[in-house]
Amino acid sequence: MNPGEQYLGIRPLYEKLSIEITEALKIRIEGAKIKTASLIPRAKTLKSFLEKAKRKPHGDPLVEIADLAGTRVVCLYEPDIEKVGEIIRDEFKVIEVVDKYKDAGLDKMGYLGVHFVVELKDQYSGPRYDDLRGLKCEIQVRTILQDAWAIINHHLIYKNESSIPDKLKRDINNVAALLEIAQGIFDKVPSAINQYVEEIKNKVEDRPSFLNQPVDAETLKIYTETKYNAMPMKVNERINSLILRDLNLKKYPTLEAIDKAIEKAKPAVMLYYKEAPELFKAGTDFITKSLGFVDDEFLKNHPFCQKTRDAIQRLRHIIN
Repeated sequence: MNPGEQYLGIRPLYEKLSIEITEALKIRIEGAKIKTASLIPRAKTLKSFLEKAKRKPHGDPLVEIADLAGTRVVCLYEPDIEKVGEIIRDEFKVIEVVDKYKDAGLDKMGYLGVHFVVELKDQYSGPRYDDLRGLKCEIQVRTILQDAWAIINHHLIYKNESSIPDKLKRDINNVAALLEIAQGIFDKVPSAINQYVEEIKNKVEDRPSFLNQPVDAETLKIYTETKYNAMPMKVNERINSLILRDLNLKKYPTLEAIDKAIEKAKPAVMLYYKEAPELFKAGTDFITKSLGFVDDEFLKNHPFCQKTRDAIQRLRHIIN
């Protein structure tokens, strides 16, 4: 039996292994609150297996090729690559680690992320895992930009780099450098947002200064938290985003404009709250209903339930 036929016979095991490892990673990554763009299992196709076996003609390809099973973790930020790496080292038996970016050197086209070759640890025991024992799986960990570069690299460069003119190689390397710069900027976003949030919170005690801030996702969230601090659930993140989507920010350039609308609508909103407390699960619900009472444009744009729309029409006279 030739290697291709042998691989077809065992490929379902590598498909199973890639799925098992992906599911285990997903649980751990979500538990660590690491945001990912995708987490994709795969078993190498027969065509890809034969191409790689041809490039490495010595030895047994079924033994030497370490990525017959694989999964790709695509992170948002580069620091998360190291966090995912720690999870991989803790969860699996790591056979090999390859940093594609570092290994490429200064004069090569790279920026491909980190690859781990792993096997299941002994903790994966029982009939479900018996036929997967000792099989290798490659876990690729990249950012979104690294993933984009790797796809281009694989299809346009990897198998034919020697045929690319030097000038075009330089241009491609320049693109890789620009992607690296862009990644560095993206990686600063979480810390910049955290710093911005701290600056907003520091202004809460100075009410005029706090209310003078522009309306955005973070300022509105902190405003809601402070305005309705007695609510068990202060902010509904999804509805907070919908408010910004449906609100005309030219009419509400600052938190002060929001606050004036809420105070104006308060008598009607509180009456409706007494009638239907089940529709006020978070402080955010007070914000939406207040805006619905005083702003026809927001009322039209926002997905209020029919009961709330009826209440707004029925109780609006209280604030007119």
